[in-house]
Formats: sequence, C-alpha cells, structure tokens
Amino acid sequence: MLAAPQASYDPRFELAFYKKKKRFEAPVPAAPLADTHAHLMSFWGKEPAEVLARAALAGVRQMTAVYDPLADERDPQAHAVQLRGWLADARELLEEAGSLNAPAYPVTDAHEADPALGRPAALLERVGYLAGVHPYGAPAYTDAVHAQVAAALDDPLCWGVGEIGLDYHFDAEDNIEAAPHDLQMEVMARQLELACARNVPVELHVRHEADDLARTSHVDAYRVLKDVGVPAAGCVLHCFGEDRATMERFCDLGCYIAFGGAATFKRNDEVREAFAACPIDRLLFETDCPYMAPEPLRGLECEPAMIGWTAAALACDRSSRTGENPDDIAYAVWRNATKLFGRHE
Repeated sequence: MLAAPQASYDPRFELAFYKKKKRFEAPVPAAPLADTHAHLMSFWGKEPAEVLARAALAGVRQMTAVYDPLADERDPQAHAVQLRGWLADARELLEEAGSLNAPAYPVTDAHEADPALGRPAALLERVGYLAGVHPYGAPAYTDAVHAQVAAALDDPLCWGVGEIGLDYHFDAEDNIEAAPHDLQMEVMARQLELACARNVPVELHVRHEADDLARTSHVDAYRVLKDVGVPAAGCVLHCFGEDRATMERFCDLGCYIAFGGAATFKRNDEVREAFAACPIDRLLFETDCPYMAPEPLRGLECEPAMIGWTAAALACDRSSRTGENPDDIAYAVWRNATKLFGRHE
C-alpha cells in the first residue's frame, strides 16, 4: 500500500495530530473518502484553505460543507465568493507543497474507482455545500431568510438544503434554549418543501435530551417527513447517534444515515450496531467538523483530514460483525456519497 504523500516539512501539510504529547498518523484510506457534513466557517483555530489542503492529502475526495445565512451572518453571494476563494488558496497551497497531483492511495480495478481520484487535486473539483437554517434559528426564520436559502440553490456549488431539522436539547454550554417544537417543525417543513420542489438532497439535524427515551425529536421529524415527503434526490440523517431501531425506521423512508466521529467513542456501541445493521447503500461518513473528533483524537478541534479514523474504525467494526470486507464497505460508502451529491459530475 502506498504511504500518504510527504512533502518537504511544513506543519500546514503534516498528516499527523498530537494529543497529550502523543503523535497520531492519519491512516491511509482504502477508498476515496467523502466528508458529507463539514462546517468550514466554524473553526476556532484553523484556516479553511489549509484544512482543505490537508483533507486532500489525507484522501478526502468529496466534501459537503454547510452554509446557514443566519448563523454564518452573510448573504449567499458573499458565502459563494468566500468558498471559491478558499478553494483557490487550497490549490495554491498544494502546488506550493508539490503535492497537487501526488499519489495519495492505491486505486484498485476491483472497485472500478477513477484513477484520477488518487490525486489530491481531485478534491478541489468536488467541494460543494448545502444551504439551510439550523433549528436554533427557527424563531428568526422569515420570508427574507427563506429567500436567501432559495437563492443559494442557484449556485452550481450548492448541492442541496441543510442542515435543517429539530433540536429539542438545551445547550448549556452556549445557554441556548430549544425553540417551541411546533415552530421548529414548521420551519423544518418549509425548508423540506423547498428541497422537494427544487429536487435536491436535504440533510437533517435531529436531537433530543439524552434522557428522552421516547426520542421525541426523531418521532416528530419522522412525522414531518411523512407529511411533506422525502426528497427524491435524497435525505440524510446527519451525525446519527441513535439505535438500530431508529435507523431502520428512517431507512424505511429511504433516508441515508451519516456517521461521524462520535460513533467511534467507546460508550456508543449501539451506534456502531446501527452502522453494522444499516443497508450498505444507505451509509455515509462525515466529520461535523470542528466538532467531535474521532478516537483517538477526541477532544481536539476536528477537521476533514481526520475522517480516515472514523471510516477505518466503523468499516472494521462492521466487518467483525458481518464478515464483509472492510475495503468493500469503504468503497460502498464512497459510491453512496457520489450518488447523493453528484451535481458536480
């Protein structure tokens, strides 16, 4: 197996992360990686262009970022210009490192992957975003905000609507109270209707309190999907952290299920059980960066270059439960992402 490309030393391009004085090398992926949920505007101490360059070097070949006109405090035009600027800067960084077209991992004929995907430059042609208002923003969702979400969909780099949904959790860290549930459901439905009308995918954020054994947010989100409809272009439950039964209910509606770094945490065996039981054509990986870095990096500021740990851990865990080849699992997840977010093809 090829090693990840090594340029002359520059900490911006190092594919290793440090935690408690320990050094962790990014795993070499067995298949192209797709990060289906990344917050590029939310980093605390990282530069987005450098993050994109490191992701490319780590084998990420598709990335779906998230834009919220309320939370990100900019209009669709300003966001579109900013994203394209980061992509251009990332290309310059990779050229500077001599790594733009350096081999990153082996591509085998058995999986019929495009050999060009072995090159870091491939990522820069496969970065897009979703536009939508998080449930935190439900009280401020006006006709003008709705028009901004709709306008963003006219950008060729905007692949769908998200993240939208329901959040019934009290965020003690930021002192954010959950908006009234009926209002959240109304705003979710309105944005879901837009996705259906525009025939684009949608990503859902659905969360409740840990002691809510009825999983009320998921019950209500399921009801909204049944009432409004699941977009034919696809629907994703992002950052899935529930059990097998919940996964199966949403898969029965035709949803994809995206698993992030939290699925690698030791306590989350029921989430890994859901990953192992999920139909293989419904699986996705994500980071939800800068949040929830996977083990063994938990506690660090997450970035897309870390997704290899999540992919390797979950593919191996599923393999141990089902007997499937972990490389086959990794390639299946890649194909799911390209099928779902394929407007760039």
